[in-house]
Amino acid sequence: MALPPIRTARLVLREPAVTDAADVHVFRGDPEVQRFNDDPMRTLAETEAFVEYLLAESAADLRRHWALELGGRVIGLMGLHSWQPAHRRAELGYDLAKEHWGRGYATEAARAILRHGFTTMRLRRVHAQTIAGNDRSVRLLTSLGFTREGTLRQHSLEPDGHFHDCAIFGLLRTEWAAAV
Repeated sequence: MALPPIRTARLVLREPAVTDAADVHVFRGDPEVQRFNDDPMRTLAETEAFVEYLLAESAADLRRHWALELGGRVIGLMGLHSWQPAHRRAELGYDLAKEHWGRGYATEAARAILRHGFTTMRLRRVHAQTIAGNDRSVRLLTSLGFTREGTLRQHSLEPDGHFHDCAIFGLLRTEWAAAV
């Protein structure tokens, strides 16, 4: 079953499509955007396969993923993955094209997706992980009401050749409800 679109003040959040691959490749192929994420995608075919993977995982009820559309173009992806309905929890993940950083789009989309997660999906908890030194991501999660719950020390070997700590954040439905 297709995800119904979510409209925010400036964005349309909708299920991604393979035809979005060229737009997705702009940020998934950008080394700066992917600095704290997966390796940058090298080809359009690789990006198409990634979008197909997201759709298959969504169809299998393992995640919900949205394309962030602005003016007819996909500028980012955001989703609730590692969804465990029995435990009523999922993990928030996100990517945004660098030309749109600092404009509040990630915050706007995340608020709408968290609302969907806590109401429609009946989640009790949403967690997120980020490299502890990823200041933009830490600020986003903090602004959304997430609490830093811990650190996984020297958790990931990044392209800079160094091991980086991973910051773990969590948001409970009761905390989210109190803030809206």
